[in-house]
Amino acid sequence: MAMNEVTIKADTYEDVKRLVKEIGILPLSSFIPEHPSLESLTVHEQWHTGLETDPWLWRDLLPGEGLAAYGRFFAKKPLLISSELFPLIKNLLEDPYTVDERYSDGELSKAAVDVYHAIAGNEGIDVKALRAATDLKSKESKNEFDRALIDLQSKADIVIAGISERLNANGTKNGWNSTCYMTASHWMELHGIAKNTLPTPEAKAQLRTLLQEKYSEAAGKYLTKIFKL
Repeated sequence: MAMNEVTIKADTYEDVKRLVKEIGILPLSSFIPEHPSLESLTVHEQWHTGLETDPWLWRDLLPGEGLAAYGRFFAKKPLLISSELFPLIKNLLEDPYTVDERYSDGELSKAAVDVYHAIAGNEGIDVKALRAATDLKSKESKNEFDRALIDLQSKADIVIAGISERLNANGTKNGWNSTCYMTASHWMELHGIAKNTLPTPEAKAQLRTLLQEKYSEAAGKYLTKIFKL
């Protein structure tokens, strides 16, 4: 069955755990042609309620439990990628050169390098602490900071690892939860997810087969362009 034919709604977190494993690549919003998204699989009224049926909370529970990688891996859009598929996707997205080498070659900004090293030195760091650690906490630095995060996610250098609750001095929840980041390699190691080490031609062939077998023609064409298959 092509993934655009998925009509079952995700009413519970158990539903979405099953569906993300089945679908593989599950964007939060419907931007991949003829392909399901967390938005399309859920009821609008469920969102942003703060209840256990809130898909906005599910998107953080999945990476926290090691069931799906979460990040803006392509098109600058947030995506969930099942832990079974993520090693292959990471293999195709990642750069063979380190962040420092890419900076030396002019391919990464200084901000991106600083952000990466701050995350690698404090795995699971929340976004507020990350901005402070990289001296990118001013309003003027926000665009630079956001661009650094997207650049690193687009090469699967880092992932969104979940959220941390913001607590006051008394240990009581105070304010909105904060997004946390990890290096992708640490997230995989933490959850016992093995790397995919296929040579690029074989990795591309594996993804092509998956797209042909499971995805709609329109979604397959879109992802073929994204991954240059």
